[in-house]
Amino acid sequence: MQAITLTGKEKWAALGLAALGSTMFSAKAVFIKLAYQFDISSIDLMSLRMLMALPFYAGILWWTNRKKAPMVITRKDVWRIVLYGIMGYYIASYFDFWGLEYVSASMERLILFIYPTLVVILSAIFTKKKVTK
Repeated sequence: MQAITLTGKEKWAALGLAALGSTMFSAKAVFIKLAYQFDISSIDLMSLRMLMALPFYAGILWWTNRKKAPMVITRKDVWRIVLYGIMGYYIASYFDFWGLEYVSASMERLILFIYPTLVVILSAIFTKKKVTK
């Protein structure tokens, strides 16, 4: 894999986009809690989120494929993508939205951001292996 070299302007743009993404990701729980005041279910709210994100993902798909031939995807690949999308995104998002019906936005963010640390600690406890660098 070849390393990507960024100019000074590109580094600042990348840093800005990363900061914006982190901020928006953290603010998501606050917006969800505000939406729950209008008596909406987790499924309905998640569907609205996915519908609003669809044009952005379609635009990204178009932008990345505009100068080159599109990849050929087999029917088997399509089913795998759908299955992985359901398992990896839909179920995780559903539990995230559902959990926000019961806990505060700040608690949900705390749990989400310390999850990798919890996995390492529980893995060390149950596998009885020492945590290394």
